[in-house]
Amino acid sequence: MTNWLNIVSRAIEWARRLGLVALLGVVALFTLSGLAQLYLDLGGLEGDALDGLVPTVDELQAAWDTHHDTLMDVHVPATLWATLTGLAIAIGLGLGLAAVMDLVPLVRWLLYPVLVLSQTIPTFAIAVILILIFGFEFGPKIVVVILFTFYPITISTLNGLQSTERNHIKLLKSMGANPLQVWWKVRLPTAMPSFFSGLRLAATYAVVGAVIGEYVGAGDGLGKFLQRSYRSFRTDQVYLAVIIIAALSITLVVTMMLVEVLALRWRYVGQGRDLLSQWQRLKARVLE
Repeated sequence: MTNWLNIVSRAIEWARRLGLVALLGVVALFTLSGLAQLYLDLGGLEGDALDGLVPTVDELQAAWDTHHDTLMDVHVPATLWATLTGLAIAIGLGLGLAAVMDLVPLVRWLLYPVLVLSQTIPTFAIAVILILIFGFEFGPKIVVVILFTFYPITISTLNGLQSTERNHIKLLKSMGANPLQVWWKVRLPTAMPSFFSGLRLAATYAVVGAVIGEYVGAGDGLGKFLQRSYRSFRTDQVYLAVIIIAALSITLVVTMMLVEVLALRWRYVGQGRDLLSQWQRLKARVLE
């Protein structure tokens, strides 16, 4: 009997290895096919087709000098307003949904597929529908930002809540804590690192969501400036808008990281102590 079990376990292990090899082979095949297609497409372009595609630094500087006032006084504030408002609403919505899904398993079982399905709907189609509902003001842009950002916040926070150590929960229950106290004092603090991981990811999507909402709709913002630059074939303005969008995204992500450090000082202080102790042990070994 033991021999048969060993044979079956080895067969399962070999099948698993063969499955992984086959999966890697499929991924490599698609990668090579895509690279080959890109090479063929680029090879079909004439040398003159790429001229002027990438603007020079002087052209970017000239575009900045020309549109500096409009960008900083109109478009950037409009994009930031939609981004920060939508992200703030998404934080509250994501935390609320994660808490309800964690406390009520039936709600988690019902809502989780809906959340996944919401990410498969084309964003441009949603933006057009939102414009028909809310008009051409900030409403559609804010909703698009919410749709872009609430999902990573919700799923990351839910995973953090679900990964609480059972021993910590048992300890608080043995001390007479009720379920709400256990959730507030153990489960929520444990989920905070996961929440901030989702928040950093959402911050990278927030500016992009606002730009897409502006690109589809009317009004002001970097998305509208980008659309006008495309239509007028001004590649220097297009690159300038992309650089500003990237700078805003990086600034927002760095801000979220600073907020995380301030909010979770206990975590980073502990990590710093661990690194210091490891360095001291390594130094002692070297000096021996």
